[in-house]
Amino acid sequence: MSRSNRLPRWVAVPMGLWLLVFAVGSAALVVRTIVAVVMSTTLVTVLVAAVGLSLLVGVLSHQSSGERLLSRLPVSELPHSRAPSLHASLDRLHERMAVDRPTLYLSRTNTPTAFVLGTDALVIDKSLLRLLSPAEIEGVFAHELAHLERNDGLLRTLIESVLRVLVSLLLMFVIVLLVVLTMFGWGLSLLMDRPVSGSHTVGHRIRRLFVRCTLVLFIAPTLLLRAYARHQEHAADKRAVEVLDDPLALALALESIQQANEPPESIVAVLFPKRAQKTNRLQRALATHPPTDERIERVRALARNADSSNSVTYIDIE
Repeated sequence: MSRSNRLPRWVAVPMGLWLLVFAVGSAALVVRTIVAVVMSTTLVTVLVAAVGLSLLVGVLSHQSSGERLLSRLPVSELPHSRAPSLHASLDRLHERMAVDRPTLYLSRTNTPTAFVLGTDALVIDKSLLRLLSPAEIEGVFAHELAHLERNDGLLRTLIESVLRVLVSLLLMFVIVLLVVLTMFGWGLSLLMDRPVSGSHTVGHRIRRLFVRCTLVLFIAPTLLLRAYARHQEHAADKRAVEVLDDPLALALALESIQQANEPPESIVAVLFPKRAQKTNRLQRALATHPPTDERIERVRALARNADSSNSVTYIDIE
């Protein structure tokens, strides 16, 4: 508000002092309540009950998510008679890995991808059958079965459920603190004869700093989940290389999929090439999968190590 619209000093000072005293008293009451809850067994009981309930909901959600998604996607079960070679690849990998054999489904989204749903469904798009060789398809199967073997989907769902509950509990305290800080800022503004509302007030600056810290606090679980998902992708790649007859097949499959997902270059693009666009740190941090180039390089290194470890040196003894 402008200076002409400000409260008289004899009104602003007592009101500012009252707001400061009320804000400090509220903050002390909140801190006392938090300390009392922490020192008692109430907090432990609430946290254990909340975490236990979130884990139960996560398990039930993971078990039913596969069937729900299958009913919504354009997929159909692929019988053995229509694709004996694909089922033979699944049989070989099933014997080598500690995982139940999933049901094979075929999708028609024209997106070269494969993924697992729930605990017993493996979906492969029809476009991959035209794009990849049989060995490369087996490499993709090995990667997806590695996710099932490691229970990656279930673990990610459970972690997400627990973090959601903890963030919800923390949000209640955050709202109370935001109200207390707002009143504290109003009180300071009245005592310092500054505007109560506006972008240049004391309260606005305090709230802006608090909101930034809160955003960092709430974004952190998302970043941790995305980092864990990228770690799962690398671990699944490593497991796939271990069980494949051709350790390089997964790298070749990733290269073919990457090329298929790139848009075709026009004549203008060939004559006037654009500078390659690199993802920034935030995009990399929010990605659920590592960059394909990075995955290909790692898989190739793992394949070279696998070939060198499997090589045998023969020594002639006279």
